[in-house]
Amino acid sequence: MLTVSRAAVKRKLRLTTNEYDAEIDALIAEMLPALRYAIEPSYLNTSDADLLATLNLGALEIIAGEMGATLYRELGAWTGFRIGWLQVLPPALRNPADPTRLKAQGYARLKPFLKRDAQLLFVYREREGETL
Repeated sequence: MLTVSRAAVKRKLRLTTNEYDAEIDALIAEMLPALRYAIEPSYLNTSDADLLATLNLGALEIIAGEMGATLYRELGAWTGFRIGWLQVLPPALRNPADPTRLKAQGYARLKPFLKRDAQLLFVYREREGETL
């Protein structure tokens, strides 16, 4: 059985406030069933603790990556500032849909365990030739 906790998502994203708790809970409730459905049932029903830890980590990375993308889309996340000659701008991201690259990392971790016909359309997939 896949499990992802709010505390784990906050730890992965280094969030220390309770400001996003409701959004994290909603994201877990929305994404975890889809991830569970996409994984081959024989892997979910295993008694191998290491395999379950791998599946849980992959699910955590995907959910935390989606939350990270949500935070990057927040108003003000892309603004910089200028004081005299000093100008600070946010870094240019290769992919704003997966700025932390956690979604791609989680997908790569879960890929061997997915059902043959499962398509995780909400997950950013690396193009051929790109590495994590």
